[in-house]
Amino acid sequence: MDTAPPPAGNSTTEQRTEYFKFLWKWRKYLLLLAMLVASVTYAAGLNPPGGVRSDEEPALSAARQKRIGDPVLLATSPRRYAAFFYCNAAAFVTSLVVIMFLLDRRISGNRVGLAVLSSAMLLDLLALVAAFIAGSCRNVVASIYVSALFALVFAILCVYKDRRKAAVRTSVDKFLMLLSTFATPLTYGAGLSPPGGFWSQTEAGHRAGAPLLHDGPYKIRYNVFFYANANSFVASLAIIMLVMSRTASGSIIRSYLLSVCLLVELLGLPAAFAAGSSTRVDTTMYVVCLAAAALLMIVLQVAAMFLRTRMLMCNTSPGQPDANGIRANGQEEDGDEEDVIRVERTNNIENGQVGHMVESRSILLLLATLAATVTYQAGLSPPGGVWPHNNDQGHPDHIPGNPILLDIHPKRYKAFYYCNTAAFVASLVVIVIVQSNELSSGTTIRRVTLKTAIILGLYGLMGAQVAGSSPDAPTTIQWRSQLSGKAWQLPHLNLNQMY
Repeated sequence: MDTAPPPAGNSTTEQRTEYFKFLWKWRKYLLLLAMLVASVTYAAGLNPPGGVRSDEEPALSAARQKRIGDPVLLATSPRRYAAFFYCNAAAFVTSLVVIMFLLDRRISGNRVGLAVLSSAMLLDLLALVAAFIAGSCRNVVASIYVSALFALVFAILCVYKDRRKAAVRTSVDKFLMLLSTFATPLTYGAGLSPPGGFWSQTEAGHRAGAPLLHDGPYKIRYNVFFYANANSFVASLAIIMLVMSRTASGSIIRSYLLSVCLLVELLGLPAAFAAGSSTRVDTTMYVVCLAAAALLMIVLQVAAMFLRTRMLMCNTSPGQPDANGIRANGQEEDGDEEDVIRVERTNNIENGQVGHMVESRSILLLLATLAATVTYQAGLSPPGGVWPHNNDQGHPDHIPGNPILLDIHPKRYKAFYYCNTAAFVASLVVIVIVQSNELSSGTTIRRVTLKTAIILGLYGLMGAQVAGSSPDAPTTIQWRSQLSGKAWQLPHLNLNQMY
């Protein structure tokens, strides 16, 4: 008697169950991403790109009645504003839907709920990109560039499918997901609200709603900022899609794409920061030199590790085993049974230490990512604001888009800028070291490098806070006295538990 074949729905049910377990495993990262996207789209909806009309502005169009508080972009580019508004609203609503479905397993645990959750995440991603293009791109070339860049990444993920069994997810994927979770809303907000603000009036060849740096004497700087920020935005979305993709999880192409996207993101953020946070050559060179020094240090460490590995491989003869018990011809050395038992016991003992190390690195990466986010925003939107217009006849050096604090208190602004930049670059160095298993290994040089970057970042944050938030000398002295009592403890940080 023949056995009846299994129903066709069993494989579909197993795939759906496996996909649900996959999503539930990454639930906290998806929740964090959805909450940050909901926050940044909510803020962008209340403060749209281009600014809003004030009571001092004349009517921008005779066809529309002058109403205070209306978005400037609604009068200058109504189609573009409509595209931004609906796409931003769609991203906001779908983020709330994703949050609701991820909070209750009963909703997303069935077939309909899982389909709605997957569709909401895809719609959220596409709406976010569309809102970014409509709200930040000022011309057709920029719109085509960002659209083509994202379409290229999306097409690679859709066309390439690896049917091999998915590899085991490592902690590096979680680190990359956490970094991109903060970088996505950060670059989205910076693209919609660029440094320097917007022109509020149409006068002297300047169009209302256009960025000050774009129409002013710093157009090249604005273009560098825009494209670097857009590259980081698309790269962060690409990392999220690659990490969450189950069709390319076991491929070599995925690892190469992750490395390229991470490199683009970590190079794009300093470039956008250098171009958007300062309009002077000396301060820009400071950022470039600081970032180049950090990059050179990391490259030298990677090169040293590569040379060391090559030397060990060359010193190993063809018939001798290496440090891992593997012969040079690819065969493992047969050991005694006691040695195998001893290795298993050692691995069982070290499992708890490895888990604690991964948790410590995750916390450190979270703190470094938060510090990089805060310093990036503070650099693009400095304390005191920027000069809005060039109609100050008594002070022709007050250029629109320049920080006000730079012209009023230049020493205080320079102290804030240099400390904030040092904290930003140090945070990126910590992120690069922590997310790499090779760079964060327990050697003395790498441990000292990580400790130095952490201390520099903390000192930079404290210095930028004192210089940027203290309006007078008594307040500055009070801040210094409070922070000096804690600053002496920073050199005594203990990082031994991370290794």
